Amino acid sequence: MEKVVEKKKKERFETVLTHLPGVQLRKEPGITLDILRKTIVSFYQSAKEYAKTHWQIEALSDQQKPQREEIIKVVKENEGLRGLISEEDNFVLTVGPREKITWDRELLKKSLGIAYPAVAREDLVVNLSIPVGFVTPKVTISEKLLREALSKALIDLGISQQNLKKIMQQEIVPSLDEKKLAEMINQGRVKLLPGARTAEITWSVRVDRLKEGE
Repeated sequence: MEKVVEKKKKERFETVLTHLPGVQLRKEPGITLDILRKTIVSFYQSAKEYAKTHWQIEALSDQQKPQREEIIKVVKENEGLRGLISEEDNFVLTVGPREKITWDRELLKKSLGIAYPAVAREDLVVNLSIPVGFVTPKVTISEKLLREALSKALIDLGISQQNLKKIMQQEIVPSLDEKKLAEMINQGRVKLLPGARTAEITWSVRVDRLKEGE
């Protein structure tokens, strides 16, 4: 009979027992902690209060969902309605739609063809935004060159190739001159392919005090 060996998932953190009953510290593997007992007690008390508040906020957030859905439903059904003011209860409720536009980079390129550079700038986003095509005294920065340079810099710092994929999230994001693009579409110079532009409507429900200090 073939023996099946189950691979256990490697834990990201290790645990250390403390002098407090049932309380353990979490730490990175290979690190030795040197923490005073009074610091552990203070850390525990702060963590306990934070967790308690977190669960209370989460529970209240869940309780709000039915009211939020009903508010949005009424606003959707009554064109032009955008909220409510109550002087007695001292609050202003503001409700409104927000349109989130998502662009499919490849479909956008196919749609615009040679006109793409005229309306779109590409940024390589790695927790920072760098214009692709930026010219330095030495080179013109391309997407490939940026990826290679950033990868090499992190590997030189001791990060393995395997871990590099986990921590380095890279994405090319097009920044569009939407006014110019709209003009080109209206003039019939370009036509967007299906899926190049996706619009999603989300709703914002905000509450403010009508009068401060009350």
